[in-house]
Amino acid sequence: MNRQMAQKLAARLPQILLAVVALVLMARTDRFFTPTTLGSILKLASIVGVLAAGQTFALIGGGFDLSQGAALGLVAAATAWLSTQGVPAPALVVFALGLGAFLGSINGVFVATARTNAFVTTLSTLLIFRGTTFALLNGHPIANVRVFRLLDEGLTLGTTLVAWRSVVFLSFVGIAWVILRRTVFGQHLYATGGNAEAARLAGIRTSYVKVASFALSGMSAGLAAVLLLSWVRLAKPDTGTGYELDAIAACVVGGVSLQGGAGSVIGAAFGCLLLQSLGTLITMSRFPDEYRNLVTGAVILTFAATDALARRSDRR
Repeated sequence: MNRQMAQKLAARLPQILLAVVALVLMARTDRFFTPTTLGSILKLASIVGVLAAGQTFALIGGGFDLSQGAALGLVAAATAWLSTQGVPAPALVVFALGLGAFLGSINGVFVATARTNAFVTTLSTLLIFRGTTFALLNGHPIANVRVFRLLDEGLTLGTTLVAWRSVVFLSFVGIAWVILRRTVFGQHLYATGGNAEAARLAGIRTSYVKVASFALSGMSAGLAAVLLLSWVRLAKPDTGTGYELDAIAACVVGGVSLQGGAGSVIGAAFGCLLLQSLGTLITMSRFPDEYRNLVTGAVILTFAATDALARRSDRR
């Protein structure tokens, strides 16, 4: 085994160890490896999984999107309000995706052209989106949003119900993988996140790439809003709070670098499913839900430190 392969294996060691430990614990838990439980995990992970897929674009491009959850809440509120005006479901889906992409592109324009820090920019838009959502709803929720209820149904495989929103999640991950791995834009995104100045000197329109990466992150928030409305059928001023942190956690666990230029959407989806599986395992083991935060925080810190050490080793 050469040195490069050894470094790659060492970088993946935390993911491998976590997966092995999780599988051992799951195997020791009755009723975990059943079609019903696995189908439920996929269904519960679908919303954060879509956000994580979108967050992957921002992270690989060297950015960071803290406004995803707030954008989800704003899109959900606007979409729910339009549904009360009789707008049909297909038009609402297009509207949600478009509004999400627009909100994300606002972040991209500030980061790419004004060159503001991505953390500060998306933290600011998080507050702006939250305030706009509260103003739009006037502090009151919109309940009984049934226009997307079909997505909470599904198809039956044997004795297991696979929800349509699970299918949407997996399809979105597949499309994101094609964009990242099989298109020129994907190559430019990796190059921009790895070294933006070198990418610019090579003729890549780095500003366009960064704006597009944030727009895709915002679009994923729009799609996640549709999936969330199909499930809870309710839009509130605080809808989506904390979801962006879950998405970032899934990306980190899946090997997407917080420093840009490395990672995959498949890894982000794997990270989301792994974290949801651990959460389900904690619930089934009758531990308090607070233990989920403890485990998630420890996992994120470990993986972030490993990524930083791996990057430092590569520079030597």
